[in-house]
Amino acid sequence: MARTKPLLPLLLLTIPDPLLAQTVTELPQVVISANQFPLEATRVGSAVTVLEGDKLRAENVPTLADALRTVPGIALHQSGPRGTLTEVRMRGAEANHLLVLIDGIEVNALADSRFDFADFSVEEIERVEVIRGPQSGIYGSNAHAGVISVITRSGKGLKKPRFDARVEGGSMNSYGGGFNLSSAVGPVYGSVTFSGHESDGYNISRFGSERDGSRAATATGKFGIDVSEFLNIEGVVRYTDRTVGNDPQDFTSGSPTYGIVLDGPGWTKYESLAARVGATLKLFDERWVQTVNAKLFDETLASNDGMFDTELGGKRHSLDYKSTFHFDTDLAGGERHTVSILADHRREDFFASYLPGMTFEKKRAGLAGEYVLDLPTHTTLSGALRHDWNDPFQDALTWRLALSQRLPATGSRIHASVGKGITDPDHMEVLGYPAFFILPNPDLQPESSVGWDVGLEQTFWGGRLVTDVTYFSTVFRDKIEASFVGPNTLYVNTPGKATREGVEVSGTLHATENVSLALTYTYTDARNSVNDPEFRRPPHSGSAQITFLSPDRRGRATIGATYNGTRRDIRFNDFPAPNSFVVIPAATVVWANVSYDVTDSATLYARVENLFDHRYEEIFSYRAQPFAAFAGLRVKLGAE
Repeated sequence: MARTKPLLPLLLLTIPDPLLAQTVTELPQVVISANQFPLEATRVGSAVTVLEGDKLRAENVPTLADALRTVPGIALHQSGPRGTLTEVRMRGAEANHLLVLIDGIEVNALADSRFDFADFSVEEIERVEVIRGPQSGIYGSNAHAGVISVITRSGKGLKKPRFDARVEGGSMNSYGGGFNLSSAVGPVYGSVTFSGHESDGYNISRFGSERDGSRAATATGKFGIDVSEFLNIEGVVRYTDRTVGNDPQDFTSGSPTYGIVLDGPGWTKYESLAARVGATLKLFDERWVQTVNAKLFDETLASNDGMFDTELGGKRHSLDYKSTFHFDTDLAGGERHTVSILADHRREDFFASYLPGMTFEKKRAGLAGEYVLDLPTHTTLSGALRHDWNDPFQDALTWRLALSQRLPATGSRIHASVGKGITDPDHMEVLGYPAFFILPNPDLQPESSVGWDVGLEQTFWGGRLVTDVTYFSTVFRDKIEASFVGPNTLYVNTPGKATREGVEVSGTLHATENVSLALTYTYTDARNSVNDPEFRRPPHSGSAQITFLSPDRRGRATIGATYNGTRRDIRFNDFPAPNSFVVIPAATVVWANVSYDVTDSATLYARVENLFDHRYEEIFSYRAQPFAAFAGLRVKLGAE
């Protein structure tokens, strides 16, 4: 297969063409999760996209997964309607190469180290930071291709209480809603959020008419107190409970539909509890900042494929301490230095019903450091180093270097990073999973990669047009890949190199006060260890949208589209025939929404998904959602 180079987007973005506008929210003033301490966006060397919760809610975006479809470098795959398994792959890597944090709590699954973005409502979100490129030098395992960090609403700093709520209903007998109450009284602040959704769904399978419905409920609470001007104590707890119907694949030997999804009474139930309590101490005019956190993640996943019940899950306990020092020197006209030191410990206890009476444990102790140097030449350099002592896997040393160079006279900023990423084998790979014909392999070792990127962020016309073009490249070694042994799967560390390279393009244009345009495009060439294209990773993908505001700014209308090009997927064939690859056709899915502020506190809205009822699949044999329409009411009271 010819490997075309994505030169056209690079050439087009060298001119300020208003048709080449982008995407999502511009970088805010501070990015919290890209370094060991919050850093101004213009000083961050990694490629970062920030999604603001208030903006997502104003745009009637229902879930975090829908929002992530507009982020460059992201490939998202959903196995049916809202509530079904929803995986994110970043820059052509695997789903377990992406670390997901909620208020600093690692929420990747204990079984397979992936995070299921199914039914993650935007109600609780304050902001989401999507950090692309290897971040293991900061976070350790799983931060291989990047990090998605979700920060929930807190209420801190509000001058008066704030309450907002939403109710909606629509196609497939769907209804849902949620509310948030946030407030601050003196040194005490807090926020409580609840969201829920229920739907009859539609038939996932290509055959039959049985609907696969879902329901989900999430409750989040965050509370804190400024004990003094130096000391803050904060706690957060998040509970998730969801159930979804699904159809099983046919693994009946001799069946003409072997490997195809068929109608069936399958279901999956998921429960999780994520919690953190921490303290922050600031001394010497905030030049010495110390934090300590204790975290818990407890999850259970139960499923039935129409024949067998399976239950797996466990607990992850974490404890960390961080000390950050800020100081200045005047050797080159005034420099700022920041040094951070982190020590953490994590223990995972995993169980599976198909391994009765047994619990499996993984331990990790980590020590990390980061140095950030700000020069008077509008230059920020950073270096991070981390060592993990693993049990039962081999120890790991990871690192990251980053650069941000501002050129104020031209409105340009160069950002670049390079680092080593690492992912430990997950429990399913090591222990096997008979329900999916996966054999155990206790000899697996961590997989690693070295990746780099360089990008140019350019501002035109006083900030009305902002573009960013980033090139990335990654080489994996010891990558864990599936090896098929008869009807079974064995995960092994492959001896070859697996490569990823591509280009991420984004831009935002505020054409007038009432019209804005957005565009993203990603080219990805992801290859496995034998140089074949990776499955479920489209070489070409992108999104576009245009938003109109009424003259009185009470009305809003947006129409947008997401595009995923042709891509390979795997089809399981009846033994002894080898498994084969199929091509999933390209799909352009159009959506639209309108809203109107009937009062200063109440907004009516309507949303259409898959406007032209395009029939397509994101995963082989799993039908994607057809046309659907929803209408609702949002109410907002209190603080702005």
